[in-house]
Amino acid sequence: MSRIPLKSIETSCSSGAEVLSGIKKQLGMLPNFFAGLANHLGSLNGYLAFHDAMERESSLSKAQQEMISLAIANANGCHYCVSGHTLSAKAAGVVAEEARRAQKGQAEQPEDQALLTLALEVLDTRGHVSEETLAMVKAHGFSESEIVEVVGWVGLNSFSNWINNVIQPKIDFPVVPIQE
Repeated sequence: MSRIPLKSIETSCSSGAEVLSGIKKQLGMLPNFFAGLANHLGSLNGYLAFHDAMERESSLSKAQQEMISLAIANANGCHYCVSGHTLSAKAAGVVAEEARRAQKGQAEQPEDQALLTLALEVLDTRGHVSEETLAMVKAHGFSESEIVEVVGWVGLNSFSNWINNVIQPKIDFPVVPIQE
């Protein structure tokens, strides 16, 4: 049972109902995350705008985005997001073992490892990333723009993780355990 009630299309304000209807139409379902986030229309609209802008302007692959999402969700202890992003990662071509490793901040490809190292250091240090980490990421061919993009993904994912950790909605995807 969620600690904060989930909004439905029927129980949301008219503006919220329109947004939730659009999400349901796009995804074929209304994930509980969005139903919880709909308790505050500004947070719902802000999240959607940030997410859309990040995806539209991303130079990272969808698989890399999902690996970052998995690492951050696992680090933030968000069971809901680990489960949801494992499903999204699979759709992006990330196999189950790669997804489990990403949760732990590990990747087989050196470039992907550099991104996960950066993302987790951003989270752990609240953005006070070391010069060595920045140099390492640049040495793997990532630009300043891509470094800032990783920070954006960390922020966006942390926001959704924290919302889910506060609300604790029922997981409406195949449940995937958090990795230790």
